[in-house]
Amino acid sequence: MVKIALEALASCSGCEISILDLHENLVKLLDQAEIVYAPVLMDVKEVPDDIDIAIVSGSVRNVENKERLEELRKKSKILVAYGTCACYGGITGMADLYTPEEVTASTYTNNASTESAPLPNEVVPELLSIVHPTDHFTTIDGFIPGCPPKEQLTQDILIPLVNDEAPDVPKKSVCADCQNQMEHIEFDKIHRRIEGNPEPGQCFLSQGYVCMGSVTLGRCGALCTAAGVPCHGCGGPALDVLREPSHDLYNGVIKRIAHLSKMPEKDVEKQIYDIGHIIYGFVIGSTIMEDKQVSLINQLVKK
Repeated sequence: MVKIALEALASCSGCEISILDLHENLVKLLDQAEIVYAPVLMDVKEVPDDIDIAIVSGSVRNVENKERLEELRKKSKILVAYGTCACYGGITGMADLYTPEEVTASTYTNNASTESAPLPNEVVPELLSIVHPTDHFTTIDGFIPGCPPKEQLTQDILIPLVNDEAPDVPKKSVCADCQNQMEHIEFDKIHRRIEGNPEPGQCFLSQGYVCMGSVTLGRCGALCTAAGVPCHGCGGPALDVLREPSHDLYNGVIKRIAHLSKMPEKDVEKQIYDIGHIIYGFVIGSTIMEDKQVSLINQLVKK
């Protein structure tokens, strides 16, 4: 019986819920495997020894997250980063746009929606200076990005792992699954996602909306664009972005919009607002993306 551990670090627990979304297929999985540690599901305080597959979600935000991650590495044969936070820092990485002091102050003392309170100073793990993906601190054997990973992808990866087989995973971008039609249209204005009413069935980039589908790994089935919402990039970078040092999310989107609209790239750049959130919102904690030759992340992060 294969022993599986599930651990959530700095996360929303959505990734653990996505595993439960396997529904009846989870029962089939448990015919071959046993979940021996999962704080979100069971009252287990300590990580057991001799784990076959450890699945960790969430980013590393504080000292306790780091210690628990390192313990999982020591006690498991295979350690999988599950979800975009574990792989690239995820949405929690946007805290890097602020200092730890600014983050805690906005939570406890300067938040307009709550009464001011003193900062906690007992039994509270110390915040690290920035948010980290899991591979900053230890060796990771496999990465499954997604926010959260979709249940079919989870099934297609977990079951082969349990059977000691190599999973066959998709390698295309979100654009490859999107059914919207891309066209060359003359426009000179970039729209915010909340502005106007995009034309159904037509590519968002062709209409002047920032859509991250062309630079995002496509393992979601392009669900957002099918529902009339531009891709936000929650699946993490597409493989060509990861592989090429000169390819970045920012310049990839700029070049695509400029190509479709015939606007000069400099004019497109002038209209792209709030780059940290709009372009790098799910990967700002990743040194892989920060070290890109043309990345703007190092200009945005407060270390």
